Amino acid sequence: MIKSFTFVKKQPHLSAAEFFTRWTEHTRDWDLRDHPEITLNRLVMIEGDSPYIGIAENHWPDNEALQQAAAWYATEDGQKHWADLCTFMDIDNSPTVMVTAEADVNPVDGIRMVVASTSS
Repeated sequence: MIKSFTFVKKQPHLSAAEFFTRWTEHTRDWDLRDHPEITLNRLVMIEGDSPYIGIAENHWPDNEALQQAAAWYATEDGQKHWADLCTFMDIDNSPTVMVTAEADVNPVDGIRMVVASTSS
């Protein structure tokens, strides 16, 4: 599995509530249809002194699925999907990072290494 996190900026004309509504609706109406290979679409809003309003967490089965999804955006349907994203999200200033290592740490179990990503 491959995990990605996108640090999300909203379009300035939207309130936080308007943005979150559009973001969740877009994910339901577009992402679930166009990216059925994603096994988790978690959207979180954040507070505080941050340039970002939210974080999107996506889980992909493997690198091949992620690369196919990225290439799909060059298609006509992919361009429509991208255009809808741009109506509420500042895509150019919303960076995506990939998880390369992960560990769960707690007082009972100590450190438990989690396999974060695999390439195909």
